[in-house]
Amino acid sequence: MRNIFLIFRRDYLGYVKAWGFWLSLAAVPLFLMIGASFGYFAAASSPVRYYAVVEPSRVYADAIDAEFQRRSRAAAEEAAALAAQMNIPLAEAEEQLADTAATRRFIEVPAPARTLEELRPYLTGDRTVPGPAGDRGLFAVFILSEDGSQLEYWSNDVNVDTLRRAAEAAMRDMGRREALAAAGLSPDFLRAADETALAVPAFRLQATQAGESGAEVTVADRAPAIVAGALAYFLWLMIFSIIQYLLMGTIEERSNKIFDTLLTSVKLPQLLAGKMLAVFAVTTTMILSWTLFGAIGSVITASQVPGAMEMIRPFIAAATDPGLILPGLISFVLGYILYGTIFMALGSLCDTIQEAQTLLSPIMILLMLPMFAIFVAFQDPGSPIVDITSWIPLFTPFLLILRMPHDPPMWEVIAQMGMMVAVTALVVWGSTKVYRAGAVHGAGIGELGGMLKRAVGLGGKPKEAPAE
Repeated sequence: MRNIFLIFRRDYLGYVKAWGFWLSLAAVPLFLMIGASFGYFAAASSPVRYYAVVEPSRVYADAIDAEFQRRSRAAAEEAAALAAQMNIPLAEAEEQLADTAATRRFIEVPAPARTLEELRPYLTGDRTVPGPAGDRGLFAVFILSEDGSQLEYWSNDVNVDTLRRAAEAAMRDMGRREALAAAGLSPDFLRAADETALAVPAFRLQATQAGESGAEVTVADRAPAIVAGALAYFLWLMIFSIIQYLLMGTIEERSNKIFDTLLTSVKLPQLLAGKMLAVFAVTTTMILSWTLFGAIGSVITASQVPGAMEMIRPFIAAATDPGLILPGLISFVLGYILYGTIFMALGSLCDTIQEAQTLLSPIMILLMLPMFAIFVAFQDPGSPIVDITSWIPLFTPFLLILRMPHDPPMWEVIAQMGMMVAVTALVVWGSTKVYRAGAVHGAGIGELGGMLKRAVGLGGKPKEAPAE
């Protein structure tokens, strides 16, 4: 154990002492904060844009304005419902919504001209029109065609289409109202019909006492699946993160003949165990740091936003549920050892960074397959394809974690865990053979096929390393 600890300490300190490690550690929360702030400030700093509608009357202009008002009311209703769920005072929510609604991003102004050619300098910004936000150029104009069949949208910016989509929604609503009026029905007939529709709340059946059939689905019912998905993704992220450490570290030690020195003091299994523990500790340090960052953010959010703790508590309960976390942690550790030993063995066969880069493409493909399986299992954990692929060793660690919140048969859980233990032990045994051939005997990536044949007894004796 002492030798394993010494190898572990040497490699772990070698990784964490590098400034690049702390830079990458700080990059994830920093980029998350920048991304969240960027989205908020991008929406808040979006400029006010003027538009005009050229038509004989104000029928279409009023319809577009009504669509923007409808969207503001819908946002207010959603915010009020969310405020009620989180116990936020309604007056505070309405005040924030009033501030948002007061700064509309698209404002109609009177058309300064009637034809497109006359409006061109206003659209290009050469001339301005007065408005509530000061003198500005026109962002867009709507011009009713001569035959009245189209409301043409003209703008010098083809990327921002929020205004055009709002106009399309307004025209559809206007067309429906006219059709209803022609049929002798009220313009609000469809809305009244929607209000009379039956609600379809979601309930979850519970095998409890007689007379208690179940309860309405809440965040607490969905929390275990979300926590399992996060744990499976963390496993994938950890495996993805160890590639560079295992490949690059092994190549450096092979090229500098460090293996020869290390193997004079420790046995090969001890060397492998120490290196695996070191890389596991490095990636665990990263993930625990990110988790701590998330926990601090959650505490700050809970202290600032009333009712936020009520939304966080179900996830904490799911994360501490032994029925979910114990099988998840076992799958987590076995999956890490399975993939880690494979990458370490492949790295021992490379002499240069160029050789390692040739391995990255198949390794990336190998890692993307579990990600696709995670996506499918998260969307539909009861799918037959998920049941089948959960028996494939490369997918089992991820899919077993995702299936636990849905109460799979206990015999499947035990059988898949036993299979993972057996496959992991077999992979560790084979990887040790490959690692010995690469690190000790100097074998290259081109000899991998021959080594696998010799490992199962189908080949001859290994080729001796050339004399130094």
